[in-house]
Amino acid sequence: MRFALYDDKRVEASPGAKGRCPGCGDDLIARCGTKMVWHWAHKGQRHCDHWWENETQWHRDWKNQFPTDWQEIAARDEHGELHISDVKTSKGLVVEFQHSYIKPVEARTRTRFHNPMFWVVDGTRRKTDRKQFAAAQADGVKHPTKDGLVEQLWVYDSRLLKEWVHVGVIVAFDFGEDTVWLLRRVKGDWAYGFAYPKRSLVENILKGTPIPDVLFGKPVRQTVRYRRRRARY
Repeated sequence: MRFALYDDKRVEASPGAKGRCPGCGDDLIARCGTKMVWHWAHKGQRHCDHWWENETQWHRDWKNQFPTDWQEIAARDEHGELHISDVKTSKGLVVEFQHSYIKPVEARTRTRFHNPMFWVVDGTRRKTDRKQFAAAQADGVKHPTKDGLVEQLWVYDSRLLKEWVHVGVIVAFDFGEDTVWLLRRVKGDWAYGFAYPKRSLVENILKGTPIPDVLFGKPVRQTVRYRRRRARY
């Protein structure tokens, strides 16, 4: 985690620093090596929030775009179990930045707990995901609208889509570009979304303004290539 408590103040990890976990109150260790971003860790391999994943520079870069008092906000469920959101705005919106693979049942559980929320997913973790997603875009249906191009993609053409269409909220796929691809709606085996400037997404979160919805124009079918659908698996 990025922040610990020391004398009731939030402090970041630094060599020799001391701090306690804001969730469980245990002493934390400042990990300040050269291979990972500096962070606080519980002793041993445990963490008081079993949903927590090790923080990467990708996480930190996203979180750094928001006020520090919105970051790592702890809450407890009806059973008293602790969960720490990556970012929670002053209006109550939770944004989770997900780098590693997460089981579908856990993703749905976390979505229900944190709602209102949406996900930002690292699309660069696996080498093949960007290429596979681009192929799905090439085979998809293009819908021009007054606000830009909406894409209709077959879910089973992309591993990322298969993993995330079930959560029921907006998912932003980050492929390391100036835009993210927003998964905005799902209908049957089709996912609907569009490229959206990363800076605009950050501004939506900061200002509490709605993320654009999908509006349809007339499909441009003559620009679309179709191929035989693969069997589900």
